[in-house]
Amino acid sequence: MAKRLVTRVLQLALCAALDLAEAGAQTPTSPANPSAQPTPNALLSTPPELVPLPPVEDEAAVGDYALLQEADALLAEETLAEGEEVDGTLSDSLRKRAKSKGALGGGAPVALGGFWSPKVDVDGQASQLAMNAEFARVSLPLAMPAEGKPLWIGIAKLDRLELATDAILPDSGQRVPSQLWSVQTGVMNIRPLASGATVGGTAMFGSASDQPYAATRDLTLTAIAFYNKPAKNERDDWNFSIFYSPTSQLPYPLPGVAYVWRPSEQFEAKIGLPPALDYRPNEEWQFTATYMPLTNFDARVRRTISEDFSLLAYYRTNNETYFLADRLEDDQRFYVFDQRAAVGLERALFKGFTLELTAAYLFDRELFQGTSFTDDRTDEVEFDPGLGLSFQLQWRR
Repeated sequence: MAKRLVTRVLQLALCAALDLAEAGAQTPTSPANPSAQPTPNALLSTPPELVPLPPVEDEAAVGDYALLQEADALLAEETLAEGEEVDGTLSDSLRKRAKSKGALGGGAPVALGGFWSPKVDVDGQASQLAMNAEFARVSLPLAMPAEGKPLWIGIAKLDRLELATDAILPDSGQRVPSQLWSVQTGVMNIRPLASGATVGGTAMFGSASDQPYAATRDLTLTAIAFYNKPAKNERDDWNFSIFYSPTSQLPYPLPGVAYVWRPSEQFEAKIGLPPALDYRPNEEWQFTATYMPLTNFDARVRRTISEDFSLLAYYRTNNETYFLADRLEDDQRFYVFDQRAAVGLERALFKGFTLELTAAYLFDRELFQGTSFTDDRTDEVEFDPGLGLSFQLQWRR
């Protein structure tokens, strides 16, 4: 049992490295049985309901807000070792959520993939722009969890985005950067309390720039703190959180308060900030939606065809933020934004590996600089709609 637990914890802890999107903040939910003293397995059984970002569908689906979902994925991914009960507290609904890939839980321990979009015309310039990207994510438990002790997870993420163009940023006169990087490493801590509540946090250090780590002003620190407590009915939860990232659309500390409502095994909703919805009318269909201010929205549907194949479709906004090394002001950020409607196919491979292929229509595409997503916009560059193709290889368990 101990050996099996070590293996399962390793697999689950890898879930923490997800991410990727740039989308919101949330907190982990409380144990299914608040009166029971938390154990390592019980901790892993409890979905924390962090900011419910979607799974990574391409190079940009994981961002600062996705860190909040990583604890959710870790706690919800597995409750047992091969179906074994933990203190007799596991409900059927928790079993289903633990194995789901929805907005309120689930995730991949290891993920890598790429994205490609062909050349399109740049508005107002005699130039074209093409995009390609790669990403990789992994996480590891830093110590074997013991009863009554916190769970520590190490996280590492790497993203590269290439903008192939000779277009010019019109206000500053600079060329559009050809390479943009996001590199982050950090730790996540999840601590169960005797009361049945869960408290924890995440800290990630890195750099998001065309020249990462070139100067101290290009460094980033993302911080999250959360506290979850069971509702009086012991079925639902209260989530409290605070989130900060200099590369979010709102680069200020953002509080979150939400009630996680589970009226049935098929329906789960976060009412508050950030909101989310997960509906599974049967074993074949799943509908999810998430939102985080300002414009981070994701809605998707998944249809399971067989044990090995699933179809998916989604609409979401996509936002990436960087600090250009040659920017004129320290607090100036460079944004890459678009909206996407996509369809795709997921294929189960072997030993927990899955391959996902998607084709998307990208529109409302723009690059710009500003002190935040809405303030002091300059250097706005718009470019035509176009096709986007992506692949993703994941290891779940």
